[in-house]
Amino acid sequence: MNSNPSLVLSHDNPRNTTLDCDALGIHYQVTSDSHLLVTSKTTRVHRWDRRSNQNILVAEWIRHNFHSDEFKFPNSNGGVTVPVKTFMDCHLGFATNEWSFVGNDGRRYTWQEKTHLVLPKKIFAFFKCFVSEDGREGAPIARYHGKSHLINAHNAYLELLPGSERTLDTLVLTFLYVEWKRREQKQAASAATQQAFTMSATGA
Repeated sequence: MNSNPSLVLSHDNPRNTTLDCDALGIHYQVTSDSHLLVTSKTTRVHRWDRRSNQNILVAEWIRHNFHSDEFKFPNSNGGVTVPVKTFMDCHLGFATNEWSFVGNDGRRYTWQEKTHLVLPKKIFAFFKCFVSEDGREGAPIARYHGKSHLINAHNAYLELLPGSERTLDTLVLTFLYVEWKRREQKQAASAATQQAFTMSATGA
């Protein structure tokens, strides 16, 4: 791991994990109930508050099968629900995917995934979040590093860069959503490739 503070994921599952940065005393808990081995469609994100020594609800992420997922933010009236497609703008391209949102500080930010073919049949993805005002890429505020099983093995972690502290709650919430969507898209692409290979092998 690098020298910048990082939120380390305890489990490689964006719907059930914790994100901890002991150096800064930042702790998030992400939970989705399970019933009969089926994961609930509601994920809750809590942050530990050092003043009250309690976990406070940041937001709920509610998944739907036939319309847009939703984020529900707590307030004194029971909460406000916003469709994810309203909260985040999504642009999917051939080698670059982007999801933009307005942070806690009122500024616009973008999660960007860029894929590169480095070796034959080996694709590497670079995933970061940056300030994106006036349609331009500004300073990065976070970078994602996936779980490694090599010599320098480490859990997945979100590297925090200067500026991330201004919108940390929204940064974490959108990271969890986008990372889940990235994995979902990767699984769908893998399944399609496997199906095409099987059909080719059987002459179907």
